[in-house]
Amino acid sequence: MNVLIVRVDDRFIHGQILESWIPHLKAQSVVVANDALACDQIQKTIMSMAIPERMKLRIVTLDDALQLSNDRELNGKRTLVIVSTIKDAYRLFSSGFKFNKLNIGNNRSADSSKQLSYSVWVDRQDIDLIRTLMDNGVQVTLQSVPRERLVDMRSIIDMVNL
Repeated sequence: MNVLIVRVDDRFIHGQILESWIPHLKAQSVVVANDALACDQIQKTIMSMAIPERMKLRIVTLDDALQLSNDRELNGKRTLVIVSTIKDAYRLFSSGFKFNKLNIGNNRSADSSKQLSYSVWVDRQDIDLIRTLMDNGVQVTLQSVPRERLVDMRSIIDMVNL
């Protein structure tokens, strides 16, 4: 599996993914790593109906995502990985699922969170995890869709006061 980016987007598979990200990345497969979604057969079925038949889709728990390196159908495929939170992206990375690029597209607000963009809110833990990922060589960016300006988190992280 050739992981192109890991994207934080709690909506998982929706219009921006289907119409913008998949074509832009020329993705051949999509992996959604989320514990709750992986256990919800109805939602998994709905998501799978949205993905074009030519693409491979895996909806797995965060722990099971590590096993995808052994998935022969994904071998060499250009893959977009989607998680619901920055915390989940960090959990994947720290458990051995390596990636070089993290795109934060949609992260919900919570108590004590600060808005970074129209659709991205972060709390103190998110900022700490982003710093750790960047310190480990991961390029972390904000961008809702490819046609929007890409914002490198290194350029704004010190301005976030939480």
